[in-house]
Amino acid sequence: MPARGPDCSCGRGPSVAQGKWYGVRSYLHLFYEDCTGASPDWDGDGSSPHGAWAPLIWKVSLSTGTLFLLMGAAALAAGSLVPPKLEGIGEEEFVVLDVQAVRYNHALGTCRLVGMALCAAAGMLGAV
Repeated sequence: MPARGPDCSCGRGPSVAQGKWYGVRSYLHLFYEDCTGASPDWDGDGSSPHGAWAPLIWKVSLSTGTLFLLMGAAALAAGSLVPPKLEGIGEEEFVVLDVQAVRYNHALGTCRLVGMALCAAAGMLGAV
């Protein structure tokens, strides 16, 4: 039986062996054969018209945005829900400033600020 030229322009599939076609083929091979990249606007030089980086950039930005959103929500929750410590201890005339409590309260404020920044960054990455 003589070898017959492929109907699909991509030349790939399960029935192709070293450039020869075997067996009887119908029009169904156009639907079931692996012809990825055989669109009419494809250049054939290995580059697709939409760019190979677009799906990768979309996936990375979505996953990074989700991670930033979760970390920002955790930081906001930790900074807002944890109660602050009293900074001044003592009576009206004699007040002692607790330096560790001041640092702790400052860390809570920083945690809230970082949480808001991470949520804003997640929103920008989600918009891309």
